[in-house]
Amino acid sequence: MMIQELQSLAQILEGRLEADLDCQRQGPGETLPTPHVQIDVATMLGNLWRMQAYVDERGLELRPHIKTHKSSTLARLQLDLGAIGLTSAKPSEAEAVAAVATDLLLAYPCFTPDRLDTLARLATSRRVRIAVDSSEAIQGISQGAQQRGCEFGLLIDLDVGHHRTGVQATELVLRLAQEIKRSDGVSFDGLLYFPGHLVPTKVDLEEGLLEVHRQLRETIEVLANAGLRCGIVSGGSTPSSHLSHRVPELTEIRPGTYIFNDLNSVRWRCAELGDCAATVHATVISTAVAGKAVIDAGSKMLSSDVCGATPDSGYGFLIDHPKAKLARLSEEHGEIELGEADWSPRVGERVRIIPNHVCPVVNLQDTLSLRFEGDHGYAIPVDGRGRTR
Repeated sequence: MMIQELQSLAQILEGRLEADLDCQRQGPGETLPTPHVQIDVATMLGNLWRMQAYVDERGLELRPHIKTHKSSTLARLQLDLGAIGLTSAKPSEAEAVAAVATDLLLAYPCFTPDRLDTLARLATSRRVRIAVDSSEAIQGISQGAQQRGCEFGLLIDLDVGHHRTGVQATELVLRLAQEIKRSDGVSFDGLLYFPGHLVPTKVDLEEGLLEVHRQLRETIEVLANAGLRCGIVSGGSTPSSHLSHRVPELTEIRPGTYIFNDLNSVRWRCAELGDCAATVHATVISTAVAGKAVIDAGSKMLSSDVCGATPDSGYGFLIDHPKAKLARLSEEHGEIELGEADWSPRVGERVRIIPNHVCPVVNLQDTLSLRFEGDHGYAIPVDGRGRTR
């Protein structure tokens, strides 16, 4: 049944792309100029299907983070499959795909006037929620909402161990929630957290999730005793997503990378190589230096992110030459060390690379090449490219 459903989804997607004036039909992949990012549609749809099936089975909601694909076309596909809304970090990024969504979460303290201007425009026809972890952010958003004649839902960001943002003390969570309740233009909608430290290769994932469960339970009880209800408890990440049911307080998860996966996903053991839908296609431009091949994809294509689980492994995985190492990047050059690889590269030869971290790679592109069975495809715009405010 899954195969039939995925084939149907692929047909629906292709029909939309054919009718979309912003999408350009493409011929065989080997005719496309390099470097470019290619998305295998069948693999991508399988990733989307499995995540939605998981949350449906476990009684959770899915609110995917758009930072990975930055595409209104792909956001609409996620919503069609059953996602309840979209997550973004920055308002300008959310604005780029907002036409397809009625429910947006900004997992970021967006309290500056320019960001509130953007969010107020979105809030005229959508529910917009914002994560906060300070009194200053609450005051700024409350004042901004009143000035702009709109209302924002607020989720208090709770630090469960990643130590990037978020409130650590339960008493402070209570004080912030009470401040939200006293403030105009905002409502207390619940809690948000990011378990970015919970990856299988770093900690025992189940043990870490039990600790998140304990912290959430304590916080929710304190809030309930003060008459404050957490309607939403939003968490989750791609590495921890399929054990989210170990945290019974959760109501929704916000994975992003799962749509494409990348070498981080593989090396963190939350995906297989066959689950990686996005590949960078490049061309060998030089073999003049012994023991080396140079390709036309550098840091402006692949980004400079190393693999989180294996930081010494290079700047991507060469699918057809796994023993070779993409050892160095400059802006327009990628230097491959051949080492023990059974490969004699030729100038003009093409290579395929699974990027370490697909999210910044997508943000460097004007378009993505969606490839269907039969090796035909469509170039879709990366609507949110460069949207960092």
